[in-house]
Amino acid sequence: MSGNEITKKPATKMEKFKDLINNKMKDQVASILPAHLTPERLCKVLVVEASRNPKLMECTSISVAESVMLSAQLGLEPGVTLGHIYFIPYGNKCTPIIGYKGYLELARRSGQVARLDARVVYEGEKFKVSAGLHPNIEHNVRGDVDRSDDKIVAAYAVAVLKDGSSYFEVLWKVDIDKVRRRSKAGRSGPWVDDYSRMARKSAIRALFNGGTVPMSFELATAVSSDGDDPHAKMPPIDITPIVGDDEPKELNGMSDLGAALA
Repeated sequence: MSGNEITKKPATKMEKFKDLINNKMKDQVASILPAHLTPERLCKVLVVEASRNPKLMECTSISVAESVMLSAQLGLEPGVTLGHIYFIPYGNKCTPIIGYKGYLELARRSGQVARLDARVVYEGEKFKVSAGLHPNIEHNVRGDVDRSDDKIVAAYAVAVLKDGSSYFEVLWKVDIDKVRRRSKAGRSGPWVDDYSRMARKSAIRALFNGGTVPMSFELATAVSSDGDDPHAKMPPIDITPIVGDDEPKELNGMSDLGAALA
């Protein structure tokens, strides 16, 4: 090598990640983003999330692409700032986890739900659930009880539709933990940092998954694509750190993009 030649340094993981987001994906993302979320904003947020969680840069390009395209399709900004959707590394796969606020936002946009609420019940609070011909929920919220995560008894979601009809779904603690154990991100991210909100999110998802509340296309997509799917074909797992290699479900229309990123 002559003295005039300059050795080119190999690209860093962050440089490769930025190239994937800003160069290889930006045009595809821009074509499906809603007006309120620009491709520039989405790309910037993704780079910030990668700096917060460097394991994202170790995920496969196709799994990152699937998560980004889902985020764009739903019009939900990823990251902890809004809490709409989270990108959680599971081994070398990026798993999209839709947050509590993400479901609230999608329900608001649907135009079919007048009010959607979800709450958790703690030990010491009066909580009565009636089923049958006259279903009802009674919950007396108290501020003087221990509101630690391990004191949660149940979580429930209530939806009031534009026609005045109302529906609810209750998940007891055993049901919530069953969802968490079947989640690819059950050992990290919001399930660890914000268990109560994930419990509420799980109740909302169960409510929409029950078939009684009408869903928009975006809500239906969120319910079917959420990485917290309790019906996912994977065995229950202990909630302790481990690396896995389960493949995420492929979104429609992702095969061409996957080939381009390969």
